[in-house]
Amino acid sequence: MGVRLDPNVISSANALRARSLETTKPPAAPQQAPETAAQGPSAYHRDSFESAPASRPGMPALNAPQPVNEAADAQAAQQWYIDGAVVAQQTEVDCGESTLTMLEKAKDQDAGPVSDDQKREEVRSSAATANKAVQDRFQLNLTDGMRPEEMGAMLGSMGIGVTRGVANYDTWAISEGLKAGQLGMAMVDSNVLANLGLPPGQQKQEPGALHWITIDGFNKGELGHDTMDDQFRVKDSVRGEYWVSAKDLLKAMDVARIQHGGTGGMMLLQNRPDVTSPEAREALSRENLAHTESLGKGNGIGSKRLTTSESS
Repeated sequence: MGVRLDPNVISSANALRARSLETTKPPAAPQQAPETAAQGPSAYHRDSFESAPASRPGMPALNAPQPVNEAADAQAAQQWYIDGAVVAQQTEVDCGESTLTMLEKAKDQDAGPVSDDQKREEVRSSAATANKAVQDRFQLNLTDGMRPEEMGAMLGSMGIGVTRGVANYDTWAISEGLKAGQLGMAMVDSNVLANLGLPPGQQKQEPGALHWITIDGFNKGELGHDTMDDQFRVKDSVRGEYWVSAKDLLKAMDVARIQHGGTGGMMLLQNRPDVTSPEAREALSRENLAHTESLGKGNGIGSKRLTTSESS
């Protein structure tokens, strides 16, 4: 999938997100430098912020303070190594490959100065293992987007396990998985995410494209009893890095299912550094398929495909 946003849309989106995250600044201490974003300790309020990391060249940059990722310690324990880089799409149909490249980077502690292109090639090289694992079920075709089952097979070939597929409004399962250090990969309707930063008169009314994103940050909402108020950090190969509420993310998943033949939802992901041999990764690819069925059969390339049920 590849929806290229107008720069004015991105600017409007960032401005709206900045307004939505504003918080009362504490009074400045005497003879101190101008205030910076508050670093509050509470795990239950969005008055704790961290500066947004630099985006990949060419990706939108967020200048507003961002919620603290409260899952950072749990992610480190799961051997995820999160940075602020977003891997941009190279074509209009490779959001799936770009998303896998971000995950390949996140599970490599010793990546060093490895380029996005090098990591992308590592992802492509794992396709042979994935295809061998599922050749009796379907044939992988990654040149024009990726179906959920193809994504599950590819993740296994990279040493990443899918622990659960979430297709409906199960915000508790998503929040608990993210708090425990798992990452998320979601298939959403792209226009729902784009509309978050637009005033009502400028929002797109037509369905967008099926679009893959990763979720690699969690912040508990102000309403501790309501997981719909939780905040998730998204890495998006078109729009960069940003935070969305659980309510808005689940709306994007739900609209995808309604508008795209029952396709949409999220997979929760576990890094499996213990799975290293080709045989073990083939087995993990097959295991992952049990958790992808609920996400449907549509392909994450959007308007390039005539129908979401068209075979790839």
